Amino acid sequence: MVKRIALLALCPALLLLFASPRLAAQGGVIRGRVADTTGAPLPRASVTIEAFGASATTNEQGDYELRRIPAGAPTVRARLLGYVPQAVRVTVTEGQVTRHDFTLRAQPIELAPVAVTVGSRARHAAADELAVPVDVFGADDIKRQGTTETSQILQQLAPSVNFPHQSVTDANDIVRPFTLRGLSPDQTLVLVNGWRRHQTALVNTFPYGMAFGSSGVDMNAIPQSAIDRIEVLRDGASAQYGSDAIAGVVNLVMREGTFTPFLNTDAGRYVQTRDYPDDGTTVDVNGGWGVQLGRGSLGLFGEYQHRDPTNRAWPDSFLVDARGIADLIDPNTGQILKKRNALPQPNYHWGDGLETDAMTFANFRLPLNDAGTSEVYAFGGYSHRVGTGNGFWRYFDSPRNWQQLYPDGFLPEFHPNVNDYSAVGGFRSNVGGWSLDLGGSFGMNRFDYDLRNTNNASLGPCLDLSTCSAADSAPGSDGVLHTSDDPNIPNQLSFYAGRLQRSEFATALTLAKPVQLGLAFPVNVAIGAAFRRESYKIEPGERASWINGGHVAQDGSGLAPAGSSVFPGFSPTDASDHSRTNFGAYVDLESNLSSQLLADVAGRFEHYSDFGSRLTGKLALRFQPTKQFVLRGAVSTGFRAPGLSQSFFSHTTTNFTGGQLVEVGNFPVDNPASQLFGAKPLKEETSVNLSGGLAFTPTNNFTLTADYFHIKINDRILLGATFGGDVDSVSKRILNDAGFTIAAVQFFTNGLDTKTDGVDVTANLRAPTGGSGTLDLTAAANYTRNKITRLDPLPPVLQGTQTQLTSILDLTGSLAIEKERPDWRGTLTAQYTNGRFHSLGRASYYGGFSSSEPGFTDEEHYDGKTLVDAEIAYRFDQIELSIGARNLFDIYPDRMKTEFNNNDNTFPWAAASPFGYNGRYLYTRASITLSQ
Repeated sequence: MVKRIALLALCPALLLLFASPRLAAQGGVIRGRVADTTGAPLPRASVTIEAFGASATTNEQGDYELRRIPAGAPTVRARLLGYVPQAVRVTVTEGQVTRHDFTLRAQPIELAPVAVTVGSRARHAAADELAVPVDVFGADDIKRQGTTETSQILQQLAPSVNFPHQSVTDANDIVRPFTLRGLSPDQTLVLVNGWRRHQTALVNTFPYGMAFGSSGVDMNAIPQSAIDRIEVLRDGASAQYGSDAIAGVVNLVMREGTFTPFLNTDAGRYVQTRDYPDDGTTVDVNGGWGVQLGRGSLGLFGEYQHRDPTNRAWPDSFLVDARGIADLIDPNTGQILKKRNALPQPNYHWGDGLETDAMTFANFRLPLNDAGTSEVYAFGGYSHRVGTGNGFWRYFDSPRNWQQLYPDGFLPEFHPNVNDYSAVGGFRSNVGGWSLDLGGSFGMNRFDYDLRNTNNASLGPCLDLSTCSAADSAPGSDGVLHTSDDPNIPNQLSFYAGRLQRSEFATALTLAKPVQLGLAFPVNVAIGAAFRRESYKIEPGERASWINGGHVAQDGSGLAPAGSSVFPGFSPTDASDHSRTNFGAYVDLESNLSSQLLADVAGRFEHYSDFGSRLTGKLALRFQPTKQFVLRGAVSTGFRAPGLSQSFFSHTTTNFTGGQLVEVGNFPVDNPASQLFGAKPLKEETSVNLSGGLAFTPTNNFTLTADYFHIKINDRILLGATFGGDVDSVSKRILNDAGFTIAAVQFFTNGLDTKTDGVDVTANLRAPTGGSGTLDLTAAANYTRNKITRLDPLPPVLQGTQTQLTSILDLTGSLAIEKERPDWRGTLTAQYTNGRFHSLGRASYYGGFSSSEPGFTDEEHYDGKTLVDAEIAYRFDQIELSIGARNLFDIYPDRMKTEFNNNDNTFPWAAASPFGYNGRYLYTRASITLSQ
C-alpha cells in the first residue's frame, strides 16, 4: 500500500515534468542591487522568485544575480529583516540580461518587538549583529536535510542539538524529545514567532540520550512547510524569556505574506542496509499557499506523513515452541544457522515504529491602515499522530501470559493517539512612539494510551465470562470467586490505559522604543508583562487496564501481575487535575555605548503560585574594534520552575532491569512510598550562564565564530534512582515490609547540581567556481561535557545498610547526565549551485558516548562514527527534482556487548545512538510550484 502511495506522491512531479514545454530552455538573467533609501548597500538581503524556487543573497555591495530564469514576467521579491519587503514583476527575455535594483525602506515601526532575531528585543538585520551567538537556518537549509522531521532537521543543522532515536522506551517511541547542549529537553525554551510553545503532556521516564523525567516540546507537530527559518540562541535567556531558557532558545519563524501555492512530495526508504530487508518506507506530502486578504495575508499549510516501521532486532535464541525447541543462531552475526521451529523471527522489535501524522498551520496578518503602523495577527495549528512502539517479548510460559490467549507468547504494542492544538492572536501598533504588542496564546497536548496485542494476566484466560469456567475467571483480591470483590470482567487483548493532558494559556504585553538617555546612541527600551496559566491532567484508563483481578499466574508461581501488560493503565488513585498561575515582568535595555561597543542589560521578575518568586538578570556585550573582528560575551542567571508533570505524575511502570521485568512506581513526592526514601517538595532549578566568543570575517565571503560556554545548575530536577527491584534488594525489602506491592519506586528530586562546559565553532565560506557556479562550505563543531558536582546522600532509611546504591542517583541516571550523548559533534557541508543545478554533500561526526541502557545495570562505551549524506537537484520551470541519500555508506553504531543491554543478543545496536541504527536511507523529492 505504501509503495503505491509513494508512486502517487511522485505523479504530480512527473506530469509537470513531461508537460512543460520549456524544460530545456536556458532562460535569462536578472541582476541588480539592493540598497536602503539613502543609497547604502544592504548585504544579506534575500531576493527570490518563488514561482521557480530561484533565490539569491546579496553580497557586501548589495549585488545579486538570478540565472536561468524562464522568459516571462515573474514576480521578484526582495526582503531583509527590519525593512519593508518589496515585490515587483520583472520582464525576462530569453538569453538576455535584465537589471532591476531594489530600494528598501526601514520598517516605520517595529511590529514584532518580541523577536526579530531571537536573543535581542532591539531591531537587527542579521544574527551577527547580536551580542550572543545565534544560528539562523533558512528555508533552503531546512528543505535539504533529507527528512521532514523538524527535530531531526535541527540536529543535522546544529551540532549542539541531540535527537536520539528511541525504541522500547514506552511512549517515547512515538513522541521523541530533543536536547540542546546536553541538558534536558525542558531546559530549552521553544518559541513560535516569538511566543512560548507549550510542552507535551508526556513525561520522558526513561528515554535514551538524556536525563530522566523531563517534558519537552514536540517539534514534529509543526508542518515543515510552514517554517520560514529556525533561530537557535546558544545562550541562557531566562531574564529575557522566562523559565526554561537555561540551555538556550529555539525560535521557529513561520512563513507569512502572499506567495504562490506550492506542493512538496518526499518518498524514501532504508535500502540494502546490512543483511536486513528494505523497510521504513516514508511518504510525505506538504504544501502551502499565501492568500492576499485586503491589506493582509493568510498563509495556509498542511502536511501528511506516513512512515513504515523499521526493525533491526536479531533472532531470539530463547524463543522455543511447545516442544521446547529453539532456532540455532550465530551470536556474532544474528543469522539463523538452522530453522528448527515454525515461530517467526525476529520476535522482538528494535527500531522505529509505524507512524502517521496529519498537521495543519495558518499564519494571518492584517494591517489596519495604509501606513502599516497597526495590525492584527493570528497563527496556530493542529496535529494528529498515530504511532506504535513495542515492549519486551512475553514468552509463552511467562506469568504475564496465558497460553489460551497467546500460545506462542506475544509482543505488546503501544498504539497511542496524540493530538496537539495551538492558537495565538494579538494586536500591534504605535502608541505615543512606543511599539506595542498585546496578545494571547493557548496550547494543548493530549496523549491517549491505547494498547494492542496484550492482556491483563491477573484477569485470567477468559475473554467471555458467559463461556468460561470458574477456574478461568478472576476471583479478586480475596482469591475466592463469587464474593463482593470479584471484578466480574473478562480479560482483553487491547486496552485504553488512560490519558495525559497538558494545556497552557498566556497573555502578554510588550512595549519597545528607542529612547534618548544622554548616551552617544539611542537606548532601545523594551518593557513587558505576561500572565500564564498551566494545567496538567491524568485521566484513568478503563477498569480492565489497571485492576488486579487476583488470578494465580499460569505457572503457579503466585499472583499474576496486575494491569495491562507493558503499561498498566492509570488507576483512579493516579488520576489528578492540577493547575498553577505565573506572572512575569521584565525590562530590557540595549544600546551602542560607542561605535564599537554594544551593551544589552535585561532583568525579569517571575512569581509562581505554587513555589514563589525569582529574579533573574543578564548582561551581554559586543565589541567590534574593526569591521572584520567581533568579541562578545554574556553573563546571566536563570531558573526553571518544576513542571506540573514532575510534581504530579503518578504511574506504575514496567521496567526491564537486569534481565527481569519489574513493576516500578513513578510517584509524586508526597506519596508514602516516595517519602519512605526521603522525598521532599520540589523547588525551582537555578542557573548561572557564562559565555564568551569571537566572530572573524577577514573577507566578505568567509566568517569564523568560536564561543565558549559554562552553565552551572543548582538543585536540578530529574527522576532519581530506582529504589528496589533487582537494582537494590535492601530497598525492595523495605518496600515489602512497609506493605507496598510494587517492587521498586522512583520519584523526582532536586538532589544534585551539575555544570556544563563546552565550545561551539562555526565557519562559512562562499566561493565562485568556474563559470556561473557557487560553492558554499559550512563547518560546525560542538564539544560539550556535563559533570555532576553535588549529589544528595542516601536517604536515612538506607544509611548503614548493605544497599547497592551509593546516592539518590543510580548508574543509569548518572550516565544519562554525564556521558550518554556524544562529547564531540561536527558537520562539514558543501553545496554547489550552478544555475538550475544544485548538489549537497555533508559529513557528520558523532563522538563517543557511554550508556547502561536498556539493561540499567552495565556501563558500555561506544566509539564515534562519521556519516555521509548527499543530494543532487535540478530545477525546471516550476518543479525541482531531487534525489539523495542519508548515511550513504550504511554506518551503524557499535554493538552492545553485555547480555542485559543487548537483551541476550536480540538488541544488537547501541540504544542511545544519536543517529539511530537504521542504516542507509535513499529518497527522492519534488518541489512543485502550482502556478506562476
